[in-house]
Amino acid sequence: MPECAGPLWPCSLTGAAACLSGVRGMGVIIHGSAGCYFYPATTLHSPLYCTSLSDQDIILGTDEALVRTIDSLQGKYHSLSVLCTCTPAITGEDIRAVLEERYGESARILVLDAPGFTGEYEEGFMAGISALRLCASEGLLQSVNIDGLSLMDPFWRGNLQEIQRLLRLAGAGCGATLCAGEFSCDSGLSPCTVHANPDLRSSYGGSLGSMLGISRLKKTLPLLEDRYGDGGGRLSEHILPDAEERICAACDKYLKRFNPPSVGLFGQCASMQEIASMLDEYLGVEVLFIASRNTPFNGPFPVEMVRDYGKVQEMLERERPDLILGSSFEQTACPSAAFVGVTPPLRGMVKLHARPMAGIEGALALVESVLNACMDHQRSPYSGIRC
Repeated sequence: MPECAGPLWPCSLTGAAACLSGVRGMGVIIHGSAGCYFYPATTLHSPLYCTSLSDQDIILGTDEALVRTIDSLQGKYHSLSVLCTCTPAITGEDIRAVLEERYGESARILVLDAPGFTGEYEEGFMAGISALRLCASEGLLQSVNIDGLSLMDPFWRGNLQEIQRLLRLAGAGCGATLCAGEFSCDSGLSPCTVHANPDLRSSYGGSLGSMLGISRLKKTLPLLEDRYGDGGGRLSEHILPDAEERICAACDKYLKRFNPPSVGLFGQCASMQEIASMLDEYLGVEVLFIASRNTPFNGPFPVEMVRDYGKVQEMLERERPDLILGSSFEQTACPSAAFVGVTPPLRGMVKLHARPMAGIEGALALVESVLNACMDHQRSPYSGIRC
């Protein structure tokens, strides 16, 4: 990979596209140039459409290109969303007025301002959720919403399946899944929500806690059982302790042979803090840094915002971790370190299994991957070679 100083993490446009393309029955139109369309289209692997604005459109007005695109999609989707990129934002066109005049107020067309300069991926994603204006449903009082599901996340499908499994064991049903799976604009909201990804935490429903990391599960699962279960405590008293015991046994076995690795983590801040906490508790790793893709906050481990490849190379050269948790960018920048993929993009590998990061199985899978990566690294020709 060539050296570059370009951004590693997408802007608000891709966040909004990731959110709304996860809504069943919704067609997503990117109102901008083909360049604006390319990144989300190739990253999300979901049908997206683009008005592909030309120089002439920018000069004379973009409304005709938008209307042509909408007309070509009539009847294919229950509703449409238009994501306005930098071009209509800079020219100041009133897209909502154009669509209201053309299609009337009853048309199910959601318009969202999502130019890249307005913020980060997470802000665009949350703006998309807020624009849906979902309503609570009395028929879902015994169900729990799951938020933090994004089509950009390589673990979203596994997270959804694992959290649904845990909800069933706790005696609860599954409410709205924001935004993936069977979720649609007509999905009713449950009164409570659990979070698959704490960096994409919505404001819908009362929070029952995060599902990422053993320490969070120890708090969240008893709340679920108390609220929805029969008081048996199967999850919190049997299944979770058994999983924790297996993690402890595997880590202890590793530590009898090898020293704890030093680790650098690259990804969303809250998620990486939880993962770092788990590795610190069970494997005794030395957390050198968390390189946050989104706006960082103070936590138990050192963190700074890192959004370009040059900064990634600089940090890896300076800190020289034994283990890296991150994306293909970091794997390429430091092939001499053990690597576990936890952050998109993850390239050069086949991904068919619905592998979770959240929940009990997600914690087991993560520790398993870390231990195997570290043991493989000890046996590799790179062992002892620094970045």
